[in-house]
Amino acid sequence: MTTTDTVAEEPTRYERDGDVARVRLNRPDSLNAVTPALYEGICDGLERAADDDARVVVLEGEGRAFCVGADMENHDEAERTQKERREYVWQAQEAAKAVQTHPQPVIAKVQGYAIGAGAELALSADFVLMGEDAEIRFPEVSIGTYIGGGVSYTLAARVGQARAKELVLSAASLTGVEAADEGVVTSAHPDGELEDAVDELAEDLAGNAPIPMEFAKEQFGRVGQATRDDMLTAEAEALLACMATDDWQEGVDAFAEDREPSFEGV
Repeated sequence: MTTTDTVAEEPTRYERDGDVARVRLNRPDSLNAVTPALYEGICDGLERAADDDARVVVLEGEGRAFCVGADMENHDEAERTQKERREYVWQAQEAAKAVQTHPQPVIAKVQGYAIGAGAELALSADFVLMGEDAEIRFPEVSIGTYIGGGVSYTLAARVGQARAKELVLSAASLTGVEAADEGVVTSAHPDGELEDAVDELAEDLAGNAPIPMEFAKEQFGRVGQATRDDMLTAEAEALLACMATDDWQEGVDAFAEDREPSFEGV
């Protein structure tokens, strides 16, 4: 069953198709440049996906780009009060955090461009699939501003601190192929195959048991902040919790019966 929010004027759209939810940036005329309302829509869409018990979320952009970053035509800092600046900055941070800490896997589908705040949102996802000729870049230092969205964490976690620093300080641009080769993103695909690749990954993830996936995402998010003993304890407790679920028994039965399991999230 598919449900869709179809209000064209809204900066984001939400769609649910089976176990997969899609949160779509919906400002194609501005190449999905970010605004406070768009950040709010991302958070609302992710919250709705969690309420709907969606097992996977696809974060994508309408039109020719994923997201080109700040809406420079409406980005005159001189007209903002200090309070408004702070609110805008923290909206961006909260949107990225909402993607990073969403309980189930998030896939970013990047076509065209993921620049600045758009790249920050993309790298907040668990999986980033790009078009081969798409572009990802962090241009902030070249225009007098600064990175956000936890890039100093998310990018360094993917490629190491030295390479992350180089990409940020040089404001270098990478194609999808280059970004995939370096591990900045998960994979790169010809434009005509990107949608199918995203759908295939989403379907594969949605077939897994949601409770252990949630444990895995939460615990990988703690790497670097917890000790080895902390993680060993967290894994043991998560395993014991999974063993008390109906899905655990379903997995055992399916293996014994040589069939695909059907998980219910309980």
